Order: sequence, then structure tokens, then C-alpha cells
Amino acid sequence: MKTKISRMKFIQNVFWFLLIIIFWEVSSRLNLVNQYLLPPFSKVAERLVLELFTGYLGLQVLNSLKLVILGVLMSFGLASIIALMCICSKTIESLVSALCTIFNPLPGIAVLPLLMIWFGVGNGIMLALIVHGVLWPLTTNLLVGFRSIPTVYKEWAKNIGLSPVNSLLHVQIFSVMPYLVAGLRVGWGRAWRALIGAEMVFGMIGTVGGVGYYIYTNRAYANVTNVFSGVIVIIVIGILVEQAFRLLEKNTTVKWGMSDES
Repeated sequence: MKTKISRMKFIQNVFWFLLIIIFWEVSSRLNLVNQYLLPPFSKVAERLVLELFTGYLGLQVLNSLKLVILGVLMSFGLASIIALMCICSKTIESLVSALCTIFNPLPGIAVLPLLMIWFGVGNGIMLALIVHGVLWPLTTNLLVGFRSIPTVYKEWAKNIGLSPVNSLLHVQIFSVMPYLVAGLRVGWGRAWRALIGAEMVFGMIGTVGGVGYYIYTNRAYANVTNVFSGVIVIIVIGILVEQAFRLLEKNTTVKWGMSDES
């Protein structure tokens, strides 16, 4: 039944997606809107393929994804270490909770000018921006997850003779999996938006630039078709990442009966 509902949702999404494309193409071709402001979708798609395989867009997409993936991995490692330290010490947990309260609401784009003044311009600054976007929501979710572990789970681990380390590895980590996935999803979204926004506002940061810089430069030259190509790339990457998170949930929390399949 759930598989049938998921299939129907997929069909509905595809239907609306195709309808939007058709409306876009027809309204542009019939000059219902200015083609300079809204180029036909077919023209944008043709330019997108050309830019991906023969221009700089392909390299810039790979550079953006490389930075985000590396930043997320670094954040995951830091958040895991911080969460373990919080488990061992209530004082550290209190300090980390205060830091999360301070920095979690702070947009990465707001601290980027300070980072640029302090450390200059380079990929390291972008990694710091991404880590800032991912670390705090991920750490917050992990702390909430560990606090939410039912006491009966911990007592059961003691009763069967598991050591604290084995209890952590075989019981508690699996219990916080829904919070971990949710934290990664929120962190990814914040980091991706911060990276694109930083390049669109401040221009190229690093040696190659990313998708945001591609949109930034083409906006400067009033190349609307290329700007739409960059926007479509961002949308497609967002959809693919969201599907990856759903697949991760399906094979972890849903499979283990910890949440319902959406």
C-alpha cells in the first residue's frame, strides 16, 4: 500500500513538472513573455548540456559538490566527537548546548565577511562556512537524540552485560539514527545554500569557483539563458540529494521500524 502511494506521488510530481515545462516553453515561444527575460526551456536545456560538457559549468559543479561533501564529512566527524564528549561530561554538554544556542541561528553568509577579513580568500574559507552551517544543527540533533534514548534501552544493555562502549556502539547509536539523518538533512540544506549564496554575493572564492559563481558572472553579463542553466543545476542537485536522504531513511530508520515511510 505504501509503495503504491509513493508511486502515485512520484507520478503526480512528474506530471506537474512536465506541465510547468510545457507552460514555460509555450509561453516563451508565443511571446506571451519577453524571451530575453524567460528564454524557452528547450534553449535553456540545450545551453545547459553544452555548458556542462564543453564549458566551465561542469568543473564548477564538481567543485561545489566536492567542497560541500568534504565540509559535511568534517562536520560529521566533529559533531560525533563533540557528542561523545557530552556523553562523558555534563559540563561539556552544558557548554556545547550554549554554543549551539548562540551559533545555530547565525546564517553562514553573515559570518563570511569576518572570515574573509581574518583568513583571506580561498577554499578553506568555504569549508569553514560549510562546517558552520552543518556542525551546529547536527550537534544539536545528536544531543537531543542521546537525551531521548529510552532508559529501558540502557537498562537492557546493562542487564545483558554490555560494556558502556558496546552499549554505545550497538544500542545508543542506532537509537539516535533518526536524529542523525534529520540533522544531516538540515545541515546539508544550510551548507548548500550558504555556499551558493556566498559565491553569488561575494563572487569567486577559491581558484575555480562553483555554481554560484557561474550564476554571478552570467548575471553580470546579462546572459539570462546561462543563469537559468545554473538555477536548474541547483534544483536538480537538490532533488537528487533529497532522494538520497529518503533512500538512507528507507534503509535505516524505516527498515528498523523507527519511523514511517513518507
